[in-house]
Amino acid sequence: MSLTVAILNHLPAKLLQPTLKSVSFADEIIIIHDLNSKYPPPNFKRKIRVFLRALNQDFSAQRNFALKKAKNPWVLFVDSDEIVSKKLAREIKLAIQTSDYQGYLLSRQDVVLGKALKHGETGSIKLLRLAKKETGKFSRSVHETWLIRGRVGELKTPLIHLKKDLTSSFVKKIIRYGLLDSQELVNENKPFSLFRLLVFPMAKFVHNYIVRLGILDGSLGLFHAYLMSVQSLSVRVFQWQDNHS
Repeated sequence: MSLTVAILNHLPAKLLQPTLKSVSFADEIIIIHDLNSKYPPPNFKRKIRVFLRALNQDFSAQRNFALKKAKNPWVLFVDSDEIVSKKLAREIKLAIQTSDYQGYLLSRQDVVLGKALKHGETGSIKLLRLAKKETGKFSRSVHETWLIRGRVGELKTPLIHLKKDLTSSFVKKIIRYGLLDSQELVNENKPFSLFRLLVFPMAKFVHNYIVRLGILDGSLGLFHAYLMSVQSLSVRVFQWQDNHS
């Protein structure tokens, strides 16, 4: 079975090269590049196609667009700061040859400033990133979910999620995703309340640092748990702002 890799990208072309190199085993690569970021004329091999679209409005819409453009029956979604190891590539190529599953969950290993973040909620995250393109579509405008029909398996080798810094990436996500996430919470019947504002960010910190053993990641685990709580707080502030605008 043949495979398309789809990448939602807002990075300059040169910064995308490590990710592109890691997915060179695919039969086709689709790049959905952010219109708000500069992108020079691509000088890629024929199997790579680039589409320019705004990525800051509805991420599910962008992923569903990629599914429509994919030429192959299997699609793997990889973010522009993720790396597919050779071991994972071999596992993916073997997995798509079976008819037992319609999709596969992948774990993801965060590596921040060269150090693996093994605990906290991101330490045990599993994402549906590999599936047959005709089995479903994405929903939710941010933190989107691939809803597919059929059995879902799980691969053993994780994606490598590289972060060259800790704070600036979180700040950018707060700005890019905050408004979308706040509206999605309202759609899910989770509107702004003083209780959620005061309790949820603190609970997020405790969940990551104590319950999910972020404390075992040292200072990196402490800072990560703190930033996750700030992200939770910012979404509630965006909700409050929406109510008063």
